[in-house]
Amino acid sequence: MNYPKISIVVPVYNLDKYVETTVNSLLAQTYKNNEIILVDDGSTDNSPEICDRLAKAHSNVKSLHISNSGVSAARNAGMAAAEGEYIGFCDADDTIDSDMYEFLYSLVQKDNADIALCEVRFILQDGTLRNIATGKYQVWHNTQDFLVDFFSGNVKMGVATKLFSKKICDKIKFPEGYRTNEDKYFTFLAALHAKNISSKNDAKYNYYRHSGSSSFTEFNSKYFDCIKLADKMLDTTKKLYPELTENAMCNRLATVLRIYKLMYQRNGLTKYKSETDSMLEYVRNFDIKIAKKHLGKNDFIRYTALKKSTVLFKLMTKLFDRY
Repeated sequence: MNYPKISIVVPVYNLDKYVETTVNSLLAQTYKNNEIILVDDGSTDNSPEICDRLAKAHSNVKSLHISNSGVSAARNAGMAAAEGEYIGFCDADDTIDSDMYEFLYSLVQKDNADIALCEVRFILQDGTLRNIATGKYQVWHNTQDFLVDFFSGNVKMGVATKLFSKKICDKIKFPEGYRTNEDKYFTFLAALHAKNISSKNDAKYNYYRHSGSSSFTEFNSKYFDCIKLADKMLDTTKKLYPELTENAMCNRLATVLRIYKLMYQRNGLTKYKSETDSMLEYVRNFDIKIAKKHLGKNDFIRYTALKKSTVLFKLMTKLFDRY
């Protein structure tokens, strides 16, 4: 049986400590018909040399170099260079299980899927594993049904746990000029072109919580890009699927709630007071009937808490958001 080539795009920026380990996990894939496309995004450490060395050592590894333009531009450059019929993505400081792409392609075959999904496994700084996989299997046969789950938070937003048909990737791009949540927007765009989407909630992707990563930094304005992209998704949904407008509205609400929580946790509420006030006004004016209908349980708890009192919201955050 002829297995189609899978192109795995890896954006690299100043990750010389990790990139070789990442590539080794990709080289160890049981799905052998693959190419690994390393896209150096103007790194100032030893990453460019490591990428070139790996490309020379392995015939299925390519090394591309672009001026520093952000992760979206790097992924777009990798997609443009991809020769495979399917495209996957991996961050340059993570690893994947040896059977991940064999697993994802089996879903593609089984369900004639344009997009296949698996789950992530979190590895904390002390080596502790946080596995949230449930083993649940699900297939969406139309965009509308997928977007209902996507907007409610039942589908992971990241692209690294997914396999996309190149036919879809040729029609869309990652949004350049946005500094975070660009992967969620890409998944949204891909879903608009997909006929079948298949998911099996087994953990195959290893996400490492490194010290010094963005997960541990103070709050900065890049996180407001999440709200801007939620606005773009809302606008598109209104035009293409007006019956899902409330779902997309609640996706924006959930995004605002998460950014507000992040601002609280990282001392950003005072620094960005005008944005804080705007978010509070938005939450308090949001229709509770719509929120109750479409928000997930945890998001609805956050919403009702913040609607009543910032003190109550902060207390709820301390009690229930310990991870």
